[in-house]
Amino acid sequence: MARVSNPCHPDLRIYEPNFASEQPRLKEESKSRSYLLQKIRSYYGKAQKLLGRSHRLQGLCVGLLDPASNIVINSLIERKHERERDRDHRSTTCEVVVEDDLKRRSLDGMVVFLTRLFPNLSEGLAVRYLRLAKADVLIAACIVVSDQCIEGFDASGPDVINMALRCAGLAARHPDAYRFVFSWCNISSRIDDALRLLAALHEPQRLRRSDAIIKLVHMLNYEPPSRERDVWLVWRLAEASFRRRPRSAPQLHTNLLNRTLQDTIHGYYLQALALLPPGSRFHRSLIKAGYCYGPFDPVSNIIINTIWYDANFPPSMKLELDVMGTRSLHRVENRSLYGMVSFLCTRYHELDFHQAVRCLLQADANLVLADPNLVTDTNLVYDFGIVRDVLRHGPASAFRCKLQTQAPPNTGLTVGHPDTGIEEAFLAAATAACHPNPDAQAQLLTSCCKVDPSPVLSLLPIDSHKLSFQDLSLLARFLSCNPLYEYDKALPLPPVPLKCYPRAELASLYTVISKEVNALLNKYQQMPNGDPKFKLHMICVVNDRVRGPAPWPPHRHGHSHVNFVATSKSPGGEAPTLFFAEINADNRSMSFCCPVDLPPPCAAQIPCIYCESMGTRIVHPVGIHFTGRDSEFENMACEKDPLGCVYATMRIINHRRGMAESVHVNVKEDSLYDGMDGHKSKYDIETGSLSMKEYVLLIPALI
Repeated sequence: MARVSNPCHPDLRIYEPNFASEQPRLKEESKSRSYLLQKIRSYYGKAQKLLGRSHRLQGLCVGLLDPASNIVINSLIERKHERERDRDHRSTTCEVVVEDDLKRRSLDGMVVFLTRLFPNLSEGLAVRYLRLAKADVLIAACIVVSDQCIEGFDASGPDVINMALRCAGLAARHPDAYRFVFSWCNISSRIDDALRLLAALHEPQRLRRSDAIIKLVHMLNYEPPSRERDVWLVWRLAEASFRRRPRSAPQLHTNLLNRTLQDTIHGYYLQALALLPPGSRFHRSLIKAGYCYGPFDPVSNIIINTIWYDANFPPSMKLELDVMGTRSLHRVENRSLYGMVSFLCTRYHELDFHQAVRCLLQADANLVLADPNLVTDTNLVYDFGIVRDVLRHGPASAFRCKLQTQAPPNTGLTVGHPDTGIEEAFLAAATAACHPNPDAQAQLLTSCCKVDPSPVLSLLPIDSHKLSFQDLSLLARFLSCNPLYEYDKALPLPPVPLKCYPRAELASLYTVISKEVNALLNKYQQMPNGDPKFKLHMICVVNDRVRGPAPWPPHRHGHSHVNFVATSKSPGGEAPTLFFAEINADNRSMSFCCPVDLPPPCAAQIPCIYCESMGTRIVHPVGIHFTGRDSEFENMACEKDPLGCVYATMRIINHRRGMAESVHVNVKEDSLYDGMDGHKSKYDIETGSLSMKEYVLLIPALI
């Protein structure tokens, strides 16, 4: 990430994307592959000693235990069509299974295993992590989780690791990848017995070793599957082993850290959209100025910044759509990230971008937790134990000021006295985040730090119940110092004309999406009187390029993935619920919707090949099949194209990166908000000022 030169304010540390690649060079990757092949060769030697010379080693080095044990287990898995395949090998010139071939295929499988578990990981970085782990694929995965600051990775559901195993088997040309996954699930569910039998292979007595091999074969191939086939039991064993190992400093893969932080920030924006009133009244203000940094929790900061901008720079027209512009939303999330990093680096000059991102991840993207001196400077004291527990297990908006003296949590930021005051730091944040009026926002947030926060906090929702227009009127009057400001009594605004291109195209698309979502919601659940239980509150994120061609125009398909918020119509009401919907307009498969849990901060995301390829931050369901979850990744592992063009992991990563680094450039969906006021940000630039490299990387965000 590049630091912006700022001679007028030398104390400000302002950062922006620089599109520098963090991928290993070809020479480094080649050396790492050679090292790994030699290491895998040594594991085959160890496995041969465990099984004895009478057993032929034909198993891959890919699995959920240590490499030598993986080879033993895979060599004992019976193959359904082994006799037919052997006959074919005698009659044709097909490939003969030899040790060198097994080594190469094992390495290919391990690389695919990692890249499927972690969608942001390129093949080159996967090879680098495998070398750090000495070809132990599960230990390598633990290192990636640690380096990316991912927490609760084993809460992603068993389908994630099963899919990664299946893709690894396919990439390694295993003759029966489904049998391969089934056997490993069986081992995982009986891990204590399996480890005991594997330990018996080290016994000097040949009879005991033979008996252990027989029992392993029976466990793998003939025993009925356990009722609870939890593959994450093995993962937890690997995590315990990883924690016992000496570990060097984390790899400086800032782009990977950024993705984890952006996903965390996205969760806060979903919560904020659920708390704001339905409709598009505040979409423009949130897109332009609703950043998640400030002196409160991230969700409260988003609401405060949005309402302040709307009250001080009100729109002249109203957009009559219940869909948020997805790319515009992602851009304000990206801007929030650079704003928070610039805040910390301005406060503490010894911090660089990477260190600041790690600090924010350890603080769950909360500046109050990230800056150990912010509480002292603002004369506010927070119960940090309650804050962290709420952020991880409940709605962030329930975060409240507590009159208790308690030290802030250890976020890894060991610094002394701040180099600048909070007003300069907020000015750096607002400048990096491209706020339309950085000086005014810095003064607002600084003033919030210096006054009693109780009036503001008392107006914000508790337990995720959405704000009313009356609440927002009180909040707007407090923030804007305008005692006459009332949302609930304001005159209606004229609608924004939607006839010009591309606004008409986007409005047409979102109208169709809204109609389909309402139809699905009406069918989802009914009350005792037959009426739908839920009503649409807000459509937050849309990927309308599912199961289509490559993400280049023209896009002629009718499949979409959608996240939307719905509220219950039942008496008493309930907290807004986040939903996932798959809309299949070609009638070849059924459309559906289902509730999804909002991932806690720093959580792993459920992968979808189509949403990953577009960089769209959609929360997908756990344990429910959707388009883009399984077969498409399997085709990709077999080097088949699921999207109509030659698609590789690196290309998907570049597309996601283009969305993740979109900070300054106007996106297509900005046209929805054009003409609503006269406050165009001076930081928005046109594509003509970009270099060719920047333009190519940003294409997914522009279209």
